[in-house]
Amino acid sequence: MGKIILNTLKSALMFSLSELGIFSVCRKIILSKGKLVLMFHGVASKKSSKVPKNLQPHIDIAEFESIVKWIKSRFKFIKPADLFDSNSSGMLLTFDDGFDNNFKNVLPILNKYEIPALFFITTQHISNPNKWLHFIEEKIESNTFKKSSIPKVLRSDFFNGISEENLFKMSKNKLVTIGSHTITHPLLSQCSKSEIKKEIFESKEYLEMLIGKSVDYFAYPSGDYNEEVINQVIACGYRAGFGIDTIKNFGFPSHEIPRVGIYSNNISYLSAKLSGLYQRPINKII
Repeated sequence: MGKIILNTLKSALMFSLSELGIFSVCRKIILSKGKLVLMFHGVASKKSSKVPKNLQPHIDIAEFESIVKWIKSRFKFIKPADLFDSNSSGMLLTFDDGFDNNFKNVLPILNKYEIPALFFITTQHISNPNKWLHFIEEKIESNTFKKSSIPKVLRSDFFNGISEENLFKMSKNKLVTIGSHTITHPLLSQCSKSEIKKEIFESKEYLEMLIGKSVDYFAYPSGDYNEEVINQVIACGYRAGFGIDTIKNFGFPSHEIPRVGIYSNNISYLSAKLSGLYQRPINKII
């Protein structure tokens, strides 16, 4: 009950500040010359009553398009390389995990509005799209919900990985940059040195062989990393490493890039998260 009340109060406060134009003023002042990296995951065709809400992607196509339109009317969209340019400003869209819905549901919208994006791929469910990532399996099990009861069309739309064929097609799109998100999506700080190297190096090698391009960007699964992980990411030749909303500040700015997670198309929510108050903008990655 306490959590519900707290969330209600937070929503009311965000709405009030948004209606008063406070976030708009902050956005124009704080973000006028900076950059933010936004983080998305899966995007469903549409929500379904046949699967528990907490198992589904946070947003669907219609919601994602409304988010894109809201951002487009206020910011420029940038490419990954623009993070290293102090003269550029705007928003970089990133997508984690490599779900098939990124190819089927996200890419058409990016094409429609000509928006570049960076996709971090977990390779386990690229080589086998039906081999779902461990955290999905664990969430299903913890919900005491039977995997077999999920309709086939929803399995594909919500949980399957991109096939090798579709990832290859996707990589040929001029708007798309492919990055690595390990092989199995582990907590890297809890892995041995050899396991870290395998996850970081072999995922890069696999993706580069598949798409025929250099893979220069890496995202830490669940935003989990330590100095050993960063050093191995650098040693493997990644130009940059991305965290989540909070980073640990070990002193590697190019390999501890924070991102703003986006999980709703609510206008007050977007206004708050993209005001420059929730996360300070990036000027230039050194």
